[in-house]
Amino acid sequence: MLKRLLFQMHWFSGITAGVVLALMGLTGALYSFEEELIQEIDPHVTRVTPDHRPMLTPADLLARVRKGNPHVSSLTLSGDPQDAARVGFMHPIAGSDKKKFELQYLNPYTGELLGKPASEEFFRSVLNLHRKLMLDDGGKAVTGASTLVFLFLLLSGVYVRWPKSRRLYWRTWLSIDFRNSGRSFLAQLHSVLGIWLFLAYLLIILTGLTWSYGWYRSGLTALAGISASTKPRPAVSTDMAKSMPAGEINLELVWATFSATVPDYQKLILLLPSAAGQAVQILYLDPAAAHPYANNRIVIDGISGALQKHERYAAKSGGEKLMASLYALHSGHFFGVTGRLIMMLASLCLPLFAVTGWIMYLQRRRSRRG
Repeated sequence: MLKRLLFQMHWFSGITAGVVLALMGLTGALYSFEEELIQEIDPHVTRVTPDHRPMLTPADLLARVRKGNPHVSSLTLSGDPQDAARVGFMHPIAGSDKKKFELQYLNPYTGELLGKPASEEFFRSVLNLHRKLMLDDGGKAVTGASTLVFLFLLLSGVYVRWPKSRRLYWRTWLSIDFRNSGRSFLAQLHSVLGIWLFLAYLLIILTGLTWSYGWYRSGLTALAGISASTKPRPAVSTDMAKSMPAGEINLELVWATFSATVPDYQKLILLLPSAAGQAVQILYLDPAAAHPYANNRIVIDGISGALQKHERYAAKSGGEKLMASLYALHSGHFFGVTGRLIMMLASLCLPLFAVTGWIMYLQRRRSRRG
């Protein structure tokens, strides 16, 4: 009785939320290799030819940029000599106390602004569609609810497929018999793929809910053993580096302190303070970082150049590492290129579940009418 009820709830939930989940899957898969695709599509903006001379220091770079635009908020540098730097601007909006964030690429050898890749705006739209269906808070509510439905579909699907006998026949549980056809083949394809991708989907769901519901993230933080006062800062991307324009700080001293403290890095994001005298924050990745979002954080006095704080990812507790790695787990970056490919393929399969579910539902209706 329970299995029959769950089966009815499973297909009803699937045909209602399946379209949204299919869209989230397609956009998630498309965004999986966003950085690499942008570099391939717009190499004239994102890549530079290494110069014989060394890269300019952050102070020199920002001094050149400020001649044309004083509203600089952040600077991103890469350890790869062929990568362009990125500079963030916080432009005042006329008649408002809000500011508009803009990101442009920068030649680290000359300080020349290279502009923005044409493909970057496309991927911003893809991400907005994935997270909010391009509908702001209303869309966020829909994708959050659909993720909860996804969790129910995943768990109920396993329960419904579980054999009545105590013995579990792994061959029928994990393999597809391609001699089958019609509804029988679709049902097997639908269920077997769900079993193969169970862990990937479970990880996507349990991490994805943190961006949909504050209560969920708070609960996960508590389970990770992190108090509110010691809650770790999330992994920050250049798009999220939205501090206010800087006042007069001594970047030469700041950079000297950072260089003496961190001999080598894979990537760094320098966040400028909102006023003169405030501390400068630098998020950086070690050359052998666990994943691309395993940021270390260093805080340096903007006037004296004194080191105030140095938080290492490697020194975090297990719970802090978990919370700092949520996006890396969600996207598969945590497991390297293999993990990203698995998450991308799992996302691409979501439309397949929606299509096979709908076909089986329609075939069932026809058979009942007949």
